Amino acid sequence: MMATAQLSEMRDRLELILSIPTGDSYVDSTSELDDIKEAYQATADLYNFPQLLVRYGIVLVADLDRYSLPATLRKIRTVRLKGVKLTETELEFLKYSSNRYVIDGQQADIIVMPIPTAASVAFTITNSESAGSAVTIELNTVSGLSKYDEIFVKAASLTDEFSIVSAVGTLQITARLDSAKSASDIIYRVDEILDILGYRKVPVLSGSTDTILLPDAFDFIICHYAAYLAYLRLEQFDRAKAQKEVWKERCLEAWSAYRQNSTGLISEFIT
Repeated sequence: MMATAQLSEMRDRLELILSIPTGDSYVDSTSELDDIKEAYQATADLYNFPQLLVRYGIVLVADLDRYSLPATLRKIRTVRLKGVKLTETELEFLKYSSNRYVIDGQQADIIVMPIPTAASVAFTITNSESAGSAVTIELNTVSGLSKYDEIFVKAASLTDEFSIVSAVGTLQITARLDSAKSASDIIYRVDEILDILGYRKVPVLSGSTDTILLPDAFDFIICHYAAYLAYLRLEQFDRAKAQKEVWKERCLEAWSAYRQNSTGLISEFIT
């Protein structure tokens, strides 16, 4: 298994592909970094990588049908409103529909139908809690919470997460926490929120030790797309075309060879 390559190593590989001599102004330049960034994004957009799947929770407001989408969300896979799966439709049909949603790309909003008639019920954490596999979380109330309830933890520190209630006590529950939470952070039952599963945008590369979120096999493949961009800018169109073809072929080979860590469904690999 190949090791995850860092940005500095991807720069070196790109320079090797382009046969750039030491001291050239392109080496470690902003233009070189921009080419690698664009290549990373283009590769991430090529397939629905499981590594980019992220689950988001949006707290409901009574009588409000429009909600802002997370800035990190690139593409939605599924939407559930209070546990009911919604289907995407066109805006002109939404008001005549049931269990549907529309994406307002201009405002980066999601509009849902039916319109929620009640707000999500909040359970406030009353004490700071550390991460752990079985954390006792103190709350202002546990009324309405039950063992095995799926919960969404809304954190002021932007470390939102989902978990399962494993026990309910007097003003406290037990659940797994992947990150520490502060007093005044809020817990909601998943059946009372807007639950979105989608593909995230890839983070911007900047530091020399930064790595990409895609499988390791793609670390150096993106360098061929970056080379395509560099040659295109220099109007060396034959070389640009050759590098893009290499990128396409190697991406397909790496994607076809990639497998889940299970023998179950592999429908996400159908292109």
